Amino acid sequence: MPQINLIESQLLSAKRSERQLQMSKFVFMGAAVVIGSAYFVLIAQGAALSGEQNEIEAKLKKLKPLQEQIDANKKDESTLGPRLATLESARNLTSRWARLMEHLAVNTPNNVWLTSFRSSAVDPEKPIHITFNGVGQNQTLVSEMMLRTQNAADLESVNMVDSREKLFEKTYGFEFEMSGDIVDTAEKKKKPMDGDKEEKV
Repeated sequence: MPQINLIESQLLSAKRSERQLQMSKFVFMGAAVVIGSAYFVLIAQGAALSGEQNEIEAKLKKLKPLQEQIDANKKDESTLGPRLATLESARNLTSRWARLMEHLAVNTPNNVWLTSFRSSAVDPEKPIHITFNGVGQNQTLVSEMMLRTQNAADLESVNMVDSREKLFEKTYGFEFEMSGDIVDTAEKKKKPMDGDKEEKV
């Protein structure tokens, strides 16, 4: 009957177990080193991020008065915006009137006299309408006056409303009426929002 050497088998098994144990220790130590390194890297990154956060917070704290000043300026701008727009519009309109009066003073022919003018602005979405009344020595001068008035940069749609001969004491002349619109004085229509559209039933 063959005999089996159990001692040698046990020794080999013990050596295998020891090698496996050592291998496990190395694996464990390697994993511990990797985990430890990752931990320290994370701590270092956290410290760096914390430093950056503190620096950003310090900058924000330093910039806070400036931001408050900007917000205050924006608030003032939104409050004063409509007033400034109104003043700008009034200034532009005043300039137009001044240019128009200067044009008429320079371009009114000799022996033509403007006796009055009036303006009306019933609808803000339509331009300011102006009517001139005057007297000319003859029809040719009255026509020339209309042509010169049509050349005014601040007037549009200038036309002769009426012109008729009239006796002035001992001489005849032509009484006339012209009208036109002052350019860029109509308010632009606001585009209706989707919610503002009326639903037709």
